[in-house]
Amino acid sequence: MTIAIAKVFKSGHSQAVRIPKAFRISSDTVKLIKMPDGFVVKDEQAHARRSKAFAALAGSCPDFPEIPANTAQNIKRVWE
Repeated sequence: MTIAIAKVFKSGHSQAVRIPKAFRISSDTVKLIKMPDGFVVKDEQAHARRSKAFAALAGSCPDFPEIPANTAQNIKRVWE
């Protein structure tokens, strides 16, 4: 995991965070998820691109064994 310190500044009447070059994203918008000790910034468009690429791999290896779906109940997280 990469960790960096970023500057917070005012942009008009809003707060803004200067994203370091190592964290540069290609999307115009991001998803903010509030956590008990801060927030997480998610690039949803990048996630969609990865999901699409992963889905394209389905069936590409016919010798790979079938894996049953996980039927365990999802646990709601505190921050969701």
